[in-house]
Amino acid sequence: MDLTYYGHSTFQLETQGTTLLFDPFFADNPHTEATADQFDPDVLLLTHAHFDHYADVEGVLAGSDPLVIGNFEITQRVSEDYDHDAIQPLNEGGSVEFDWGVVEAVHARHSSSFPDGSYGGVPLGFVLELEEGVVYNTGDTAPFAEMQWTGDLWNVDLMLAPIGNVFTMGIYGALHAAEMVGPERVAPLHYDTFPPLETDLDVFRDEFADAGYEPMVFEVGERTPL
Repeated sequence: MDLTYYGHSTFQLETQGTTLLFDPFFADNPHTEATADQFDPDVLLLTHAHFDHYADVEGVLAGSDPLVIGNFEITQRVSEDYDHDAIQPLNEGGSVEFDWGVVEAVHARHSSSFPDGSYGGVPLGFVLELEEGVVYNTGDTAPFAEMQWTGDLWNVDLMLAPIGNVFTMGIYGALHAAEMVGPERVAPLHYDTFPPLETDLDVFRDEFADAGYEPMVFEVGERTPL
């Protein structure tokens, strides 16, 4: 299993010959030189409809034909706007099994609207049970008590969590979330992209290491074995 991080909340996960791309945000993302047309994922997962998670969906779909997984409102919008029929609606508590693993949609405490301001459905996190381990992408969220259930039900190997504060939880909120989930490793998302999200990664590393988790900070564009 390999992960490539493209800044903000965009990452690509390659597992058992399947490529999964999360929350494509390239054109207005100052941390990457990647462009949407260079991606050909098998699966595109969308946690919610905010521009910094959804803006480059059209560009990815222009050159590829992935299965799009997201909440009902997002998948219907993708189908209607881009004439794209390969969709898998998934709302909170729902799960689907594929040849490459299981995806379960879980709660994320946030908001969601499309770039035009229309309603984007309930924001999600995703738990992926893969042959190589369990990955929990919390999505944009604050910590919430039901995260304990995720920790009870899944043996999470890697938790991907926002730490940028202001619009999501910060470092200490993410640490509280980790205490409920109990992952082995934690990687930060949604930080440093814009001035309000400036974050001290040394504090992240120190606090999570002191709490007994392995902090993982990925270089942008670097493919990292997990």
